Formats: sequence, C-alpha cells, structure tokens
Amino acid sequence: MGDTGGGSARFLDLGPLMVEIDGHRRAPGGPRTTAALAVLLIHADRPVSVDTLSAAIWDDGRPRAVSTLESHLWRLRQVLEPDRKPGAPWTLLVTEPGGYRLRVGAEQVDSSRFAALVAEAGTLLGRGDAERALRRCEAARALWRGRPLAPVADRVWAAPAVARLEELRAQLAERHVDALLDLGRAEQALVELEPALGEHPLRERLWARRMLAAYRAGRVDDALATYGRARALLVAELGTEPTDELRDLHRRMLADDPSLRSVAADPTAPRAPDPDLPRWSSRLVGRDHELERLTGLARRSSLVTVHGPAGVGKTRLAVEAAHQVADTVPDGVWFVDLTAARDGAQVLDAITTALSLAAPARGSARDAVLGFLRERSALLVLDDCEHVLAEVASLVGALRRDAPRLAVVVTSRERLDLADETLVELPPLVVPDEEHPGASALDLFLDRWEAATGPTDPDDLEAARRVCRAVEGVPLALELAAARAGTFTLAEIADQTEQDPGTLSALGRRRHGTRPTVYAAVERSQRLLDDDARRLHRCLAVLPGPFTAAAAAAVAGVTPVVAADLLADLAHRSMVVARGPAAPGRPSRFSQLTIVRAHAARALHDAGGTAAAQDRRDAWIERLVAEGPPRLGTPGDLARSRALADDATALRGTLQHTLVEDPSPRGVQVMADLGALFWFQHDATLEGARWIEIAHALCAALPDDVPAATAVRVSLGAATARAFAGRLDAAAAPADRALEELAGARPDPVQELLTGDALVVLSTALGFTGAQERARAVLDAAGEIVRRTDDPTLALVHRVRTVVAALARGDAGAVLGDLAAVYREAAALDNWFGAWIASASAHTAAMAAGDPVTALSWSDICLAVVDGTGRRQAPLQLEQRANTLALLGRHDEALRVYGAAKAQNDRAGLPWPTASGTDDLLARTRAAVPSEAAELIGRGVARLTVADFRTPVAADG
Repeated sequence: MGDTGGGSARFLDLGPLMVEIDGHRRAPGGPRTTAALAVLLIHADRPVSVDTLSAAIWDDGRPRAVSTLESHLWRLRQVLEPDRKPGAPWTLLVTEPGGYRLRVGAEQVDSSRFAALVAEAGTLLGRGDAERALRRCEAARALWRGRPLAPVADRVWAAPAVARLEELRAQLAERHVDALLDLGRAEQALVELEPALGEHPLRERLWARRMLAAYRAGRVDDALATYGRARALLVAELGTEPTDELRDLHRRMLADDPSLRSVAADPTAPRAPDPDLPRWSSRLVGRDHELERLTGLARRSSLVTVHGPAGVGKTRLAVEAAHQVADTVPDGVWFVDLTAARDGAQVLDAITTALSLAAPARGSARDAVLGFLRERSALLVLDDCEHVLAEVASLVGALRRDAPRLAVVVTSRERLDLADETLVELPPLVVPDEEHPGASALDLFLDRWEAATGPTDPDDLEAARRVCRAVEGVPLALELAAARAGTFTLAEIADQTEQDPGTLSALGRRRHGTRPTVYAAVERSQRLLDDDARRLHRCLAVLPGPFTAAAAAAVAGVTPVVAADLLADLAHRSMVVARGPAAPGRPSRFSQLTIVRAHAARALHDAGGTAAAQDRRDAWIERLVAEGPPRLGTPGDLARSRALADDATALRGTLQHTLVEDPSPRGVQVMADLGALFWFQHDATLEGARWIEIAHALCAALPDDVPAATAVRVSLGAATARAFAGRLDAAAAPADRALEELAGARPDPVQELLTGDALVVLSTALGFTGAQERARAVLDAAGEIVRRTDDPTLALVHRVRTVVAALARGDAGAVLGDLAAVYREAAALDNWFGAWIASASAHTAAMAAGDPVTALSWSDICLAVVDGTGRRQAPLQLEQRANTLALLGRHDEALRVYGAAKAQNDRAGLPWPTASGTDDLLARTRAAVPSEAAELIGRGVARLTVADFRTPVAADG
C-alpha cells in the first residue's frame, strides 16, 4: 500500500466491523456507513468508484445522487477523524478522480495483518522454525473475533472477501496444529483440532492432523478411530473415499511406522508435570529386549511383576519403563518404595504418601487408596515387595477388582501368585564366551569401567570377560567390580573375583552345594573401605530411604563435612547412590541400594551398634524438630519443614521406633513439636494423622511421663488433623479437652507460644471446614496467650485469623479491605501462614461481594503463596478459582481447574464439592464446553499441582 494518512486508526474487520481511534473503539455508524466502510476496506488504499460504493450502500439497484452518497461518506469521515479541525483536509478517506480511497497501511487493517501472519507462519514452518511459526499463529488467532465484515458479510459484493478470509482461517488452523506437532505438543494439538474440525469438517488435512496428534500422544486406538470417522463423513457427505494421503497415513499407523513419532519437543513448552520417579546418571545397558517387553506390557496389562534374584536390576528396569510410558498415562505415574515397610500399615503409609492422599472423612487408609485409584487411568510402581508380599498381594488384588483402568508394576524376588499376573523374568546379563566374545554383561561392565578410566586397552578385554564370567552377569556385582577402577587393575580384579573366596567370585561358583548371594559382593566392597567409611556404611542402615549428608553425619556421630567426604567415597564405589536434591537449592540426597542396605544392617547388628545408631538418629530428629523453635509461618518454620522433608525417611524411622517399636515420651514430644500443619504442608496428611493418633493414644497411656503442656499440643494436633479431614464431630473431643487442660498446664514461655501457634492453626482448620463457633472459642484461647505474652509473631497470626473469622459474621465487601491490610502486613513480615489464610479468605470475600475480577487477583496471590511454601495441593483454593473463572465465562480454563480440584479433594478426603455455589457453576461450565473438548481438557488433570496454575503477581501483591 502507498503513502497513507491513517495515523492512529485501526480497522477491526475480523468480526463485527469496528473502528479504533487512539485506543477507543466504536461502531462506524448506521448500516449504510458500515457498508461503505466495508467496501472501502475490501479495496483498502485503492480507488473505489462511485458506482461500487452506491451498489454496496443501496442494494435495491436504484441510482442515487452523488450528493446523497457524499452525505453518508461525510458521516463516516466524522467517525474516522473526530478531532479534525474545521477547514482542515480529510486525510483518511480522500476523494480522487473516479471515486474515493481509504488511505491506510496493511498494519492498520486486521484482515491484512491476519493474512500476512498466516503466510509468514507457513514460511516459517517450511524453514523448520516451529516456535516462531506458533507465535505468528497465536497472533493471528487473537485478531479473529467472529465472521469477517459483520453485519454485511452475506452481501453479494462482500462474499468473495469473506470466503477468502475464512479459507485463510482454515489454513491457520492447519498451520497452528502443524506448529504444535512439530514442537512435540500433541495433547494441545488435539484440543485445538476439535473446534477446527467442527467448523471445517470436510478438510482432510485437519483429519490427518488429528490422526497424527492422537498417534503421537500415545493414543493409537483413537488415531485409528479418527480415520474411521473421517471416512464415514466423506462418504456420507461427498460420496468419495479419503484421499491417498489419508489412506497412506492410516496404513503407516497400522504398521506402527516409527517415523510418525519423530518430533523435536520444545523444552520450554508447557506440559504435564514430570512423574515422581527415581533417575540415574548412568544409562541402562543390556536390557533392550526386557525394556521393550515391559514397556509394552505396562501399556496394556493391569498387573506385571518384574521377578528375579537380588542385584539383577529389577527396580532400574521398572523405573525406566515407567519413564517411557509416562506421557501416555492420562492420570499419572506413581512410584512407591516399599523397602522400609514392615507391615500392612506401613505399606499403606508409603502408598498414601506417594499419592499425596490425606486423611479421609470416613473409612480406612485402604479405602482411601481404593477410592482414589478407582476411576484413574494410571500406573502404580510398587518396588521391593518380597518382605511384605502378603500385604501387597491383598491390596493389589483389591485394586484389580475395583480399579480396572489402573496398571500396576511390581518388583519382587517372589511372585504375587495372583490370577492373570504377567511375569517378566529378569535373569543376569548374558556373559561372554568363546563363541560370543561380546555380550550384554561385558557391555555393562565396560560402560561403567570406562566412565572412570577412559577407553579400555584391547589387551585388557579378556580380563574384563573373566570378571563377567566370574560373577555370572549379575548387574550389581558388575557395577561394584567396575567401581574398583583406580584402585586395582583389570587383571587384578579378574584374579580376585576368580581366586579369593572373599571377593565377588563367590557369586560365580557353587561352594559346598549352595549358591552364594550378592552379599559377598557387598562384603568385598565393604572390606576395601577405610574404617570411617565402613562405619558410616553400617550406620546408614537405620536410614531406609533417601537421606542427606546431615542425616548421615548424625547417625554415624561425625561432622557433616566428614560425612560428605565419606559419602563421596561410598558413591564412587557404588555403595550409595547419589540421587541429587529434592528441588533446586536443596541439599543433595543419597540412598543405599537394597542389597547394600541389607548388608549394612547385618553388619551393624553383628557389631552390636544398631541401638546406638537408632538413638543417634532419634536424638538428631528430636533436635531438628525442636531447634529454635521455629514459629508459625516464619522463614525458620519453612526452613525446618523443608529440612525434615529432605530427610523424611529418617523422620519416619524415628516415629516408627519411638511410637510403635519402643514407645516413649520422645516420640510424643516429636509429634507435639511437629504439629499437624507439617503434614498438611507436605501433602501427607493421611500419614500424619496416623502418627498423631498414635501419639495421642500414648499421652493417655503414659500420663506421668508426658508433660501436661506437651499433651495439650498433641490434643490440639489430633483435633486439627481431624478438622482438616472434615471429621468435625471427631475433632470436638480433643479440641474441648485441650481447652480444658490448657488452664491447668504450666508451660514455660517457649511452650506457651508454641501452644498459641497450635491454637491458631486449629482455629483455622475449624473455620475453613465450617465449625465457626468452636473455631472462635479456640481463637479466644489463643488471644489470651497474646495478651499475656505480647509476642509479635503470635499477635500477627492471631490478628489475621481474627479478621478472617469476621468474614463469617459480617459484610464481605467491608471485610475485604481488612483482609487486604492483614495480607500486606503478613507478606511484609514474610509470614507465609498469615499471607496464605488472608489471601485465601480475600478470594472468598471478593466472590461473596460479587466481584470475580478481584477474586481472581486474590486467587493468583494465594496460589503464589502456597507454591512458595513447596505445597503441591490446595484443593479448596483451586475449587474457588474454578468458580471464579466460571463466573468470568472462561469455561475451558474453569473445567480444567475443576478437574484438578476434584482430584486433590479426593486426596484430601473431603466431600465434593466443598465450596458454596460449585454445583451450579460446574453445571454451567459443563454446558458451555462441548463434550469432546471437555474430554480432552479432563485428561491428565489428576497430575496437576498448584504450580501449574500459579500466575506471577507483583512483588507487593
């Protein structure tokens, strides 16, 4: 287009025709001025004759005087240039010989910008730049507001332009999906394809893309069914079979053509959260066949047991398969390490914690697990089950009956012996012989050996083969042998494994009619340690799971610096596995392999050190829990919580020892100092409730040994756990008893403040679940402690909770300002608890006041606070966010958040729905979203966490 005088004018012609001048939008006027503007835009920056304009403005065919036409154009000019000074020339709509011209640039007309963006997206896709192509597509989609040139789109003179733009929109849909597929975002492509196919049902290219998107999302059956739908539609509507392109794509899918899955995934693209599975820094070697088989079985069988002797890599294979199928499992993958479980209750503890299930309002933990998994299309990996085989078999049998869409992979040295159990036998790796000098055992050994030494000298290969034959291809033994790199030569290791009865050779020989176990391999590696490393190896047996260097130092009675050095040595020798930090900025964690830990436990017992190591662990946990002590909502509180989460297995070991195996006041004190909120923060409320109830019962069993102030806080914790689970009737007794005993307890100043914190937490739990009268009584008791102590932290959280309580009694709009004030106060003091309950309540208040826009802003703030604490679950806040989105008409988003909220409600053991008004708003949302789109939106929502919905907010909230 040539020189223009459009200035700041913008023409929105992709939908109802609008003019935007200096940021202000308005309609062009009546039907005749609208028609005039439409025909001028169709011929933008080109002359338009008087006859053409007249035919557009008056469709009855009768000629009009030029003066009449000029009067309508004058009105249009007034709209286009409202600030023109009298006498100044018109600059936008100008008169030229033969007619009129609208002087605008392409960037001022939405349809021109739209066409350019669609063309550029196609060019970028051709160059392989899918990321930029996607941005162009999204920019083009943002311009489309409805049928182009409405309300004159159906006029004869407008039809060709409208048809051209609608064809461009169909091309945009194809290019948008192409960009998503090229970026590896198949699930999102499926969501985009449903409305596109609804508008353009006969475009075979869209059907082809839907087939490819379903195929790349791992839904092969859906992809093949899509071809059937497309063919039936084409035959019915056009009387023709699909084109060669569509038929060829169908044939390649039936043949499982691997090239169809080729896609470069964008690491920055939004995607479902990674499954919580262990990871190894080294690659899996020698198990290609078993991995392919297990991966296939995990996709189509409901129960698979990976079965084999110790040390053959059952866990590694199961986890690798789980990683490979994770993207095709709609409702998530969960890994449960049962190494530390000793009975049925601890099996359930491990599973409920892995699933982040909370205490149910009624029923048992087993019922909670069955209820949560009943409708899930998920994968559950139960690792190391042989020592709790009966309990696992019973639970898996129930899951098979009640959860038909659930797949379970079990690793065990013994099979479960359940009907339809599919076994994957995992033998040792193939060892090299004269006919096959290369074998999988050699591949594994050399992979690990050369990682430390570099390429192996060809003259040393025979020594490596001797090692493989001596240990009969057991992967753990090969790894341990390779870990001696830098200590011995290959020839020396081969000699040791073949000749020395105390070395790994014991695995490869029958001695005295029996086959020795991998224990000999660990024993030999342990002998190579110095005294300090050997002692640490033994003491780590009381940490049955991931641990930090701090925990290792505590159980061995050494400094953290010494422990870190020793752990590095043990990791180098494959005696511990370095698992990395739980999250960025957190300390590294380690663990012992099962067989290594078994050796350590036996060695610790033989040395008579088990009781002392347990006592050091328990004393360290007791100090860690009580140190400070950190106050409610403070940075110290959060730091302690994260430290305990990093060493959760040590904490569980202490609780098992001090509350169950050898009940003592120490365990009760630990639970009193932990409180109920710790478990809530870490989405483990079901497990926490179990420990709290045990501690609560011990207070009654040990009345003379447990201080009254400690007993009060345990009662408050029990009441809080029950209230958070929605069991208000059960919460009443310990709450009332705690208030009665509070008057007689004589806590020291520190204990009194911690009691005040616990009272505020209980009041919050009672208030959130509707027991307002009892919540006020508990809050009043906290207020008495505030008045006696004038403690600033307690005063703050009490003040916040008092304002929140006023919400239940007063006008929501009036309370909203007070909530904003206490939120700012809590945020300024970096008190996460105060900021959380204030922002959550402000969201509720804004909704009650009929202001969903403000409510959504408070939801953003609240979820940012929750995410900052490390919590993954916030079911009530997500349910309220979904209600807010529904009120704002953002139904697709609302449906996704509703799904996540319900999944988290299930884990929390809460009724669904929880928030007032959810039923009506959910029904409205479901009615607004087409069923096929709703099905796509609902897939995978069970895996979503708070972080997936967090929106950045300003630093000051």
